[in-house]
Amino acid sequence: MRTCPEKQTRNDYFKVQIERSRLKFRYCKVSAGCVIRWKEIISRSNDNKIVGPILCLGTRNGREVDLFRAIFFSSRLKRSIVKISERKMYAFSSRFPQLESFGKSSLKDINSTSVVGVELNPDGKRKDVWTGSFDEMPAEWGQKFKIVFSNCLDHALDPYRVAKEWFRVLAPGGHIILSFVGESTEPTLMDPVGKITLDDIKSLLPGELVYFNKFGNVFQDVIIKK
Repeated sequence: MRTCPEKQTRNDYFKVQIERSRLKFRYCKVSAGCVIRWKEIISRSNDNKIVGPILCLGTRNGREVDLFRAIFFSSRLKRSIVKISERKMYAFSSRFPQLESFGKSSLKDINSTSVVGVELNPDGKRKDVWTGSFDEMPAEWGQKFKIVFSNCLDHALDPYRVAKEWFRVLAPGGHIILSFVGESTEPTLMDPVGKITLDDIKSLLPGELVYFNKFGNVFQDVIIKK
């Protein structure tokens, strides 16, 4: 793992990341098929039980929050509709976004079936998305979430600080799901962390390795149980 040699102040880092979010705000890199696969893996790891709440980090427009809620806590019919109505161009979106977004959770009442998100870009504010940095979340979230998801480790200013914070909000016995771009990428000001390997992830987030998969030469998924 490498970090960007060109240093940024925290304020400059926030400005860069918010601008990046706005440029890609309508894009979601997570598909319904991915979330279905993760649910199946965690269910097997957890004696066929799925318990929330779930936290999604770096949500942009919030679609991944909607996907996790629909796949983990909705009816089989809704899960099927969400999957077949998905379309892919540059990234993933829905032909019926209103269906996916129906029944949002609330940050004011986080319970065992809640799915909420974190997004630095204030344009992503929703009643189920907390606006702020994923390396400094509310103190009361300590050990609160049974599942934490992120595909934005490469956006971290300090991967060690980020990993410590993500583990802090993860409940004992909970699962953290990471999708990350691997060893082929160099760090930049926009993506300050690059050249990430599985050994890096295991060092940052100690626990039981439940799942690992590489998709071609770029994308990788890992699930770790605390």
